[in-house]
Amino acid sequence: MEPMLEGVKVVELAQWGFVPSCATILADWGADVVKVEHPRNGDPMRKIGSMGIGLPDFSGFNYMFEQLNRGKRSIGLDVSKPRGRDVFLDLIRQADVLVTSFLEPARKRLGVTYEEVAKVNPRLIYARGHGQGQRGPDADQPGFDVVSYWSRGGIGHLVSTKDGRFIKPWGGSGDLPGGMFLAGGIAAALFRRSVTGKGGLVDMSLLGAAIWSSGVDIVPAYLSGKDIPKHGDEPRGNALIGHYMTKDHRYIYLNMMESDRYWPGFCTALGREDLAQHPHYADAPKRTQHCLELWELIKVEFGKATLAEWAERLRRNGCVWGPVQTPLEATRDVQVVENGYMVEHPSRGKVKLASSPVQYNDSKVAFRSGAPLLGEHSEAILGALGYDTAKIEQLKSEGIVA
Repeated sequence: MEPMLEGVKVVELAQWGFVPSCATILADWGADVVKVEHPRNGDPMRKIGSMGIGLPDFSGFNYMFEQLNRGKRSIGLDVSKPRGRDVFLDLIRQADVLVTSFLEPARKRLGVTYEEVAKVNPRLIYARGHGQGQRGPDADQPGFDVVSYWSRGGIGHLVSTKDGRFIKPWGGSGDLPGGMFLAGGIAAALFRRSVTGKGGLVDMSLLGAAIWSSGVDIVPAYLSGKDIPKHGDEPRGNALIGHYMTKDHRYIYLNMMESDRYWPGFCTALGREDLAQHPHYADAPKRTQHCLELWELIKVEFGKATLAEWAERLRRNGCVWGPVQTPLEATRDVQVVENGYMVEHPSRGKVKLASSPVQYNDSKVAFRSGAPLLGEHSEAILGALGYDTAKIEQLKSEGIVA
């Protein structure tokens, strides 16, 4: 893919998933991303397999760290030490963007707040990502996507069952879309700088991402002063919207909101052309009036054929639908394969990682490198800043650089 951000230098002072995923997207788009990590501990995501959360083991291959950190370079640097902060500020002087997940108290303690860093580089785009927003009583409280996005943001409630059973989130449920949102904000700030010459502050929280993501449910709840009642499997008025089980116990999801437009073709796919002009179902108002009756009828018909058979019939008749697939099936989906949504790891043989979703000029994303080892590029990065071998060795001996 054409490197749209080629020449853009990004410094990442961040951990875990949300903000590092943003920097990975910037790397996919061509930016040079330097990941600043503690010289001994590194990003905790490097050790996630030992944290007792039940991740599958692939012979020591940390797929989560690779997914969130491919294409970057790593410097092991103790920013909490004065000499380490000096090195960090040298990085900032040459950078276009800083992305950080550190909360305000930590940034103040390290001396890397926006106000302090902007004095060193007024053209810098300073992007901070956090859990609950920059203001309010919980601004300085830690937040992960399962806490700030899924739980606090209302999404967990929205997808939980009618009987109140809580549905657990999938990995990175808020981190990965949140990273995309933040990357978009950075791109807009870079454009503004190209026009005005001024840097600026980009701010985003996982809670804010959740409010945006669930806006079509959040807004009516606010307007009415009460939560919208949960529904079961039954449709809310249009039987051409919802999931249906096939003969082989798979699900297909229909989403034909303009039901008059799709009704004749759907009747043909269903093998029930007689329904097209049936007095109960002839137009959308009548189908709404007899929605539950029609829903039961369609359920019976879907139980007569397999997923593969329905796929051919629905596709042939121009219906709007999708198979409910497992993650493994999604990786093998012809559309995923043909569009390059899973990309080969540059040094791990047949390993593939999920691509960031934006493509430019009709070309696919390609990864320049895998995730770096802790401090793998320290010497090269310091050398590019003008540090000679003796100075680098001195920083290493003091434990400031690894």
